[in-house]
Amino acid sequence: MGFSIIGTIIAVVILLPSIIFFIKFPPKHAAEEKSKLPKIFELLEKTGQLGCIISLVISKDFFLIEKANYFTMLMVICIALYYALWIAYAIKGGEFSVMLKPLLFIPIPGAVLPICAFVFASLWGQCIWLGASAIILAVGHCTISWESYRRIK
Repeated sequence: MGFSIIGTIIAVVILLPSIIFFIKFPPKHAAEEKSKLPKIFELLEKTGQLGCIISLVISKDFFLIEKANYFTMLMVICIALYYALWIAYAIKGGEFSVMLKPLLFIPIPGAVLPICAFVFASLWGQCIWLGASAIILAVGHCTISWESYRRIK
């Protein structure tokens, strides 16, 4: 364990669009009413996010360029699709539904794509902590996103 520049880059690349675009293009037509979901899902989401970031940043021994494999490519594909989704979001002026409407066969792509990127990163680096954090994130984030999609649909 130790600081990983590659892991840090992966974390930044996955998180950067949501930070930039939510500041530049605040979401329009997001579900107005308060979610009726139990608070445990928010806790799981935040815990999973933090776990993913920490796991990537301190994963010095896990992510080596010479170990790149098909999981690396799948992670890159998920990130590219995620960026395309954010570009569509920006083009539509922050229309929140863009992040939640199915993309091809992917339901709630704004939630699923970054989680898949984290999962593929964990498989690439064989990092069990990142994989566990991604699963925790998936339970919270996908549940919350699905509820949002159901309310704005």
